[in-house]
Amino acid sequence: MVVLSDVVLSVKRLQKAIGGKTIIHDMTFDVYAGEVFGFLGPNGAGKTTTIRMLVGLASTDSGQIRICGTSLTDDFSKAIAQVGCIVENPEMYKFMTGRENLESFARMSGGITAERIDEVVAFVDLSRAIDDKVKTYSLGMRQRLGIAQALLHRPRLLILDEPTNGLDPAGIRELRQFIRRLAEEEQLAVFISSHMLSEIEMMCDRVAIINQGRVISVGLVKTLMEQYADQVEWVFTPEQIKRAVELLAGLPFVSEAWPTVDERVKCRMEVERIGEANQTLVKAGISVLGIATKTVTLEDLFLTLTEGEKPHGD
Repeated sequence: MVVLSDVVLSVKRLQKAIGGKTIIHDMTFDVYAGEVFGFLGPNGAGKTTTIRMLVGLASTDSGQIRICGTSLTDDFSKAIAQVGCIVENPEMYKFMTGRENLESFARMSGGITAERIDEVVAFVDLSRAIDDKVKTYSLGMRQRLGIAQALLHRPRLLILDEPTNGLDPAGIRELRQFIRRLAEEEQLAVFISSHMLSEIEMMCDRVAIINQGRVISVGLVKTLMEQYADQVEWVFTPEQIKRAVELLAGLPFVSEAWPTVDERVKCRMEVERIGEANQTLVKAGISVLGIATKTVTLEDLFLTLTEGEKPHGD
């Protein structure tokens, strides 16, 4: 269970302009120990630029990034020492074994023992393959080796940029389970940038949804989805649609009602109130030709918030 008290990554009012154009606007969010935090947005939303600033590869124009309480700007070495990062597919020396890759990184980092290497190898479940050449590894195995490398120095924050890219369904499921275990057992804060909404929905505790360089929603996945509740779709004759929308929208337990392009009506309400709504329509002389319900997904919410559309499942 995530206790929202131990802030590992704090981003406050971050701003960034490139070529005179502001591309990151007043971005603010926190990431806590023991949680998997999803960072979602369409292409060009500012995800990569934000990650580059989080790891010091790009400067900030204003705002503050703190890692375990230390400002990245004021004391870069201390702050970045708490970060492990993999951007897309990890780069490894394919002619070397997995162990040789980790040993090479350990020598560059300093202070990493052979025992620590064995510990992370066991944790990522690569003990049987660690002495094989990396060129023989599957993409999923290379991802786990990359995570092992990122964990060697015992960071508090792990940043993964599109970690499921190129993985088959089995590899995605395996990585998802591993990341959940990493957060829960190691109390690591895991920050994941991804466009695979179904995976984020199953993997993350909280998400930040961004668009055009702005954070437009942050919260628990379940809470964000509950804000849009379940949808109910009604089918009427075309001439009755306008009146049906007016009646449904006027009910106190209906948060919103709107017509669709295929001459149906959708609204948001608790499923338990469908019978009551139906009685209202029938008493008004409106013939109900069909009723269907749909639970809103993270993808629906994402499209609603980033494109200004109402969530739909058509």
